[in-house]
Amino acid sequence: MKERVPFQKGLFKEDQGGRLLGNKCSLCGRVYFPKARLCRECGHDELSEIELSRQGTLYTYTIGRMPASHFKPPCFVGYVDLPEGVRVFAPLEIKDGNPLQVGQSMELVISELWEREDKEIIGYKFKPV
Repeated sequence: MKERVPFQKGLFKEDQGGRLLGNKCSLCGRVYFPKARLCRECGHDELSEIELSRQGTLYTYTIGRMPASHFKPPCFVGYVDLPEGVRVFAPLEIKDGNPLQVGQSMELVISELWEREDKEIIGYKFKPV
């Protein structure tokens, strides 16, 4: 079994079906993903880590048709709006050839993005609910 390694530490956790990790300003309440070092809204530097919602709404998407270093075409990517007020850019999974629709409900999944040597590189994606 290959070792599972996140493509970047601190963005998500795998337990409970997976959660994105953001942070929230303790002064004005603004939420960030990825985490911010200080609040861009009010300049406050006290932000606490929070777990973001697993479900959101597809804001927009596109289909990549050119090969990339880790992704084979066609590759679906898009923005998903979460209830906390953040817009997350992520790969999208489609099932059974069903087309994506702007405004549809999406759910977070943590899964393999690519393989490297003896490691499985994992990350977050969204799929239709």
